[in-house]
Amino acid sequence: MGGFPVLTADYLFDRNSPLQMLLSEETLTSVCHQYDFMVVAYVYEGEGIHYIAQDKIRVEPGDLFVIPPGVTHVFQPLDFTGSRPLRILNVLLKREVFDIPPELTGSLSEADLARLAFFRKQTSWSGYKDKAMELTDLFNNLQKTYSNQTSTSLPAMYSLLCQLFSSIDPHMQVPFHEEPQMENDPFHDVILFMLNHFNQRISLQEISRYISISSRHFQRLFKYKTGKSFIQMLQEIRMKYSCVFLAFTDMRIQNIALEVGIGDMKYFYRLFREYSGMTPASYRHWQQYHYHSILEGMIYSARHSAR
Repeated sequence: MGGFPVLTADYLFDRNSPLQMLLSEETLTSVCHQYDFMVVAYVYEGEGIHYIAQDKIRVEPGDLFVIPPGVTHVFQPLDFTGSRPLRILNVLLKREVFDIPPELTGSLSEADLARLAFFRKQTSWSGYKDKAMELTDLFNNLQKTYSNQTSTSLPAMYSLLCQLFSSIDPHMQVPFHEEPQMENDPFHDVILFMLNHFNQRISLQEISRYISISSRHFQRLFKYKTGKSFIQMLQEIRMKYSCVFLAFTDMRIQNIALEVGIGDMKYFYRLFREYSGMTPASYRHWQQYHYHSILEGMIYSARHSAR
């Protein structure tokens, strides 16, 4: 994957803390993206597929991923209908979190300091299967510390962060180990193809050949599975990418339209207004003050941890 939006710490972190926690609810058309910071993503609820770098991984509750800056990824729920949501608990870590405050150096063990230094240098993703979901309590405590942050809570935050890294470090794997399982529905691959080629001209004939069925049969199956036509889904994907580019870049609106594969500005404005209820300029202005609604409302909760 390449050429996808980069979600930046300057926008996503709402306070001076180098740590942020978000519980996101993923959709079929969640956009492929990168970060300029590290993310520990923990599958809290539901089943899905994780497309990360060049890998496609079936995920379930307890699966954890350490995602360094610059690694492209997206989660996708296994269920097409939205009745079984896929929720991911994300621990966002600014680069500065690895710069240990001098007042804490003496309270961390040499092993903790070495482990933090190790994770800081990671450039490839890694994974861990917490089948018993034993890390849930640790994430709950980390969320409480984050939510009730005071000048005296920094040691507790670092203690919990070190516990997290200590728990997953011995078991991290690349590639991520998976037990044998059934093949995924090929329409997940179709949607991934659309997410990867959203800025190109994709014909119905081309996309139906992608899974070796007739265009007519493809249209019928696609609508049956997703509740949307192929064109409706493609337009939705392009509008979601447009929202992210508006939120995270200073690109001109005309350039964003071209970036998502739409050369007709009147058509772009009409689609965007139908999708978001506002003009692109109004959306960009609104996002400056509503960062919790980034990524088409995927954020499920920014203040409450896993139950």
